[in-house]
Amino acid sequence: MEQVKKRPELLHCNRSHNILKDLMFRDFGFLYYNCCKTKTRGLESIAEMNLVGKKHKELEYDLPGYPKATFLMVFSPDGTKIASAHGNHSVYITDVATRKNIKILSGHPRTPWCITFHPSSSHILASGCLGGQVRVWDLRDGSKVWNAESQTVIASLAFHPFEKLLVIATNNEIHFWDWSRSEPFAVISTKTNIEKVRYVAFDNLGRKLITGIGNDYIRESRLFRSRLRTIEEPSHSTQSSLRDAVTVDSDVILPYICNWQTERRRGGLNLPRDDDERSFSEDVSAVVRNFSGISGYRVQAWDFSKGEIPDITNSEKNIVIHKCKIRNDASINISSDGKLLATCFMRAAGVYSLQWETLGEEIYWTEVYNSVISVSISPTQEHLLVGLARSGMRNDYTMAIIYRLTHKQSQNDKPCIQDMDFNLAKYLHFMNSNKRNTMLLVRDLLQNNQSTREHTSINCIRWAPQPGQGLVYATNTGRLAILH
Repeated sequence: MEQVKKRPELLHCNRSHNILKDLMFRDFGFLYYNCCKTKTRGLESIAEMNLVGKKHKELEYDLPGYPKATFLMVFSPDGTKIASAHGNHSVYITDVATRKNIKILSGHPRTPWCITFHPSSSHILASGCLGGQVRVWDLRDGSKVWNAESQTVIASLAFHPFEKLLVIATNNEIHFWDWSRSEPFAVISTKTNIEKVRYVAFDNLGRKLITGIGNDYIRESRLFRSRLRTIEEPSHSTQSSLRDAVTVDSDVILPYICNWQTERRRGGLNLPRDDDERSFSEDVSAVVRNFSGISGYRVQAWDFSKGEIPDITNSEKNIVIHKCKIRNDASINISSDGKLLATCFMRAAGVYSLQWETLGEEIYWTEVYNSVISVSISPTQEHLLVGLARSGMRNDYTMAIIYRLTHKQSQNDKPCIQDMDFNLAKYLHFMNSNKRNTMLLVRDLLQNNQSTREHTSINCIRWAPQPGQGLVYATNTGRLAILH
């Protein structure tokens, strides 16, 4: 397999980049760079604002066969490829510009639940499935395989940016694996089996390891009561840390995965009724068995600058968020500079500081009228894209909302709306006038009417890597599409 380079590749400086691909990107309306530092911040902001304000065109990616459902997608570090995880137990690799399939990676015994590219290579990626198997793929040379004991769900994966290290979250454990070896070289676990690890990630420099771990409901309730006794008048930041402190994630734990079965019963999907249905039912059961009964997840940041393995039994150290909702890796997003972390709540979204000096400080927060299933910080860090679960059979399904992350004291941060081809007047509402920073609701994104003939709901929606390039979303019916 390809050796990971100690220094990352320059983003968007692809040797194979040619005039034909430049023209294709231009025709799609994409802003594509020959080098990441050749354009100014101002041009990036203009490109992104143009994307936010324009009337979008929608293009669908080619996914051969029947993928059943598309749960998650990630971009390669050079921005030329998309890897997507599907209900047919496969990972699809697709060219961003041509929208054509490059490769189908098969071999997982169950549905891949998490995927990630190595930040230093666009040829190396990892995927983990609901059957407890991890595969590290080299797109030019096969794969390496590791299987978790007891076949526990692989909940999340993260490559170190520069080292040959893959971090694996499964059950209540985190495994550290150099995939040139047959087994992980280190394993750590939480204090109790209830505290399952749902999320792992490194910041852009590999100096912090971010974890999302299920809260012990009994410990959490005691902590909540003790805080109520000591707090006379909670501040907004205190309220955010205790928000939904005793609720249980039950009604929306699997809305996107269960829509598949609902549509089967309604006759919307023409599929075999034996092996396919049994396999998918086993996948649903695996997720429910591993993740139900957890009231919420705490997000913590661990110092990894010296490669020290953290003590994740400490549930109070380096807290970023005391309680949030994590369904898969799309529920949390870290900004490209590693300073901000966005995440989901039941009907809210927030952005928090990952800098040691202000760790866990709530920078932006907004209530949302529907269940939030994914968040994505824009390439310029000026917008937040919030993906929503479908709640009912109405045709006017709002699949996402775009917010502008604005500094209230700066007049320059106010969006210029006179050239936008939709009406923003009803959206000009600032959340919490007492805060210096706030999220401005810019627009709703309605799903294409052609997609509403079936009970379609998105599983994930993300900004494409380049400012102004587009918005890519995945659905429970298997679609992968871009708005540009």
